[in-house]
Amino acid sequence: MIQRKDPAGGGFDEDIPPNLGHTKSMQNRYVGDIGDFIKLALLRTLQPGRRLGVAWWLFPDESHNSDGRHVSYIQKPTEWRALDPVLFDQLAQIVASGTRHVSALQSAALLPNTIFCDNVIPSGDNPARRRVNRGAWFEAVQKKLDDCDLVFVDPDNGLETTSFSLGAVKAGKCVSLEQLRGLSRQGRTLVVYHHQTRRKGGHIAELAYWADKLRAEGFGTVDAVRSSPFSPRAFFLLNATPELRGLASHFSLQWGRWLSWHPDRFNPFSWLD
Repeated sequence: MIQRKDPAGGGFDEDIPPNLGHTKSMQNRYVGDIGDFIKLALLRTLQPGRRLGVAWWLFPDESHNSDGRHVSYIQKPTEWRALDPVLFDQLAQIVASGTRHVSALQSAALLPNTIFCDNVIPSGDNPARRRVNRGAWFEAVQKKLDDCDLVFVDPDNGLETTSFSLGAVKAGKCVSLEQLRGLSRQGRTLVVYHHQTRRKGGHIAELAYWADKLRAEGFGTVDAVRSSPFSPRAFFLLNATPELRGLASHFSLQWGRWLSWHPDRFNPFSWLD
């Protein structure tokens, strides 16, 4: 569900009713792939002692590419399973059974006591109506996550594109900086997925670029966990507590060559380490 490449934004068919994250029209082809393994393992590391909320930012399945095919890690248990045996076995079962839908990830065994936002993002009508409907959708997300002190945001592509517009058909495939500000509050840590692009300067420079942008939006600290298997992706930690930053750093070390930790520039370490 997290192998995202489309450089545009995204949206949903307005005819699809809310609260049906399990319907086959979603991007369920991603469920159980290597991106899910990394993402859920990170959340399982950060969650204990916190009220976790997950905003799936769901998007309909597409057929123009073969994203979601990266499940070969399941055939290599000696290499991957020890990193999180419970999660590995659960995802292997989901893929083997053919039940690759987002509801399968909402298991109490994987992320206990988590609040999940799985309403679809409206995309019907004209741009003006889409903006209104998406604004209402986002307000519902904010309300549902009200009591959460740790929130994971999981858009298909990640952070907004240069030409991002909330009314665009595919804007639902990104999260805007304005939406992140709307989810921010004192005492809350945001974890935001971003699929890395071909931005000039390379992937590490892209992390630094977004760190600067996010700090300019008011986030005091911006750290990142970067993963490299199959396709590069990053998880930005915004306003993380010292404890969470320590957990994320240790998590990255445990995964060895697959992950790297990029702490905030005000940390003694450098973003370019």
